[in-house]
Amino acid sequence: MATVALNTAGQAMARRHAGKASSRTAHLRDRGRHSKAKTATSENSLKERLLALERERDQLCAALERAQERARKLEEVHAAARDRISWALDSLQNILETKR
Repeated sequence: MATVALNTAGQAMARRHAGKASSRTAHLRDRGRHSKAKTATSENSLKERLLALERERDQLCAALERAQERARKLEEVHAAARDRISWALDSLQNILETKR
């Protein structure tokens, strides 16, 4: 006599397939469902990533331009300070030579 599984209400439950489903069958079954959604999602994420990288590139370009401008100003200040020091040393040397 075959035994029938009963649920908690005492009713007969449908018999399940006893064998293990092959992973290939499951893969083929799921492939159709997810491929279109996955493609659209990956395309959107690639576009978002591209936009983020473009924003970062623009920020880095702006930072580079600011750094180059700052370096140019520092070089001008350095040259001016060097010229003043050179002028002061020449003046001191001239004073010392006239006292000899």
